Formats: sequence, C-alpha cells, structure tokens
Amino acid sequence: MTEFLRILAVYYMCDQAAAIRPLSPEEFTGCQRTYEAVKRYFSDFDTAKPVDVAARNRSAYIGFKTWEADNAELVSRMKAAALAKVGG
Repeated sequence: MTEFLRILAVYYMCDQAAAIRPLSPEEFTGCQRTYEAVKRYFSDFDTAKPVDVAARNRSAYIGFKTWEADNAELVSRMKAAALAKVGG
C-alpha cells in the first residue's frame, strides 16, 4: 500500500497542477504514466484482451472512485497537500 500511496500523491499533484495551469510536455508524459499506474492498481491489465480495454478502464475507474469514497479523509488531506505543492 505504501507504493500505491506514493503513486497516488503524484497522481493528485498532476490533477491539481492540470486544474490550475497547462502541463508541460514532460509533465504530461509523467502524469500519463502515473494515471496508468493507478489504473493498474485497480485492474488486471496484463490479462485483458485489447477488445476489453474500455470495460477494463471503466472497472478500474469505478474501483478507484470506490477506494476514494472509502478513504475520503485521506484523499482530502492528500489533495490539499498536492495543491499546496503545486502552488494553488
């Protein structure tokens, strides 16, 4: 879980930065990798067939949003810390 929380901290920094300014190409690429890492935590990407990509992505998103709802206090703190780091 520690690795996931580290990735999630970067995810929220990406999210907050993108909400207040355009991301540089390097930031965009890094954030895209981070978003994919979060999706992988909630879905089995290695076994899905290419035709199942949309369903897999929806399932991962729902899993992530459920986790966020179940951990709302932690998520709130992480988002506030991310916003402070990106200067919002």
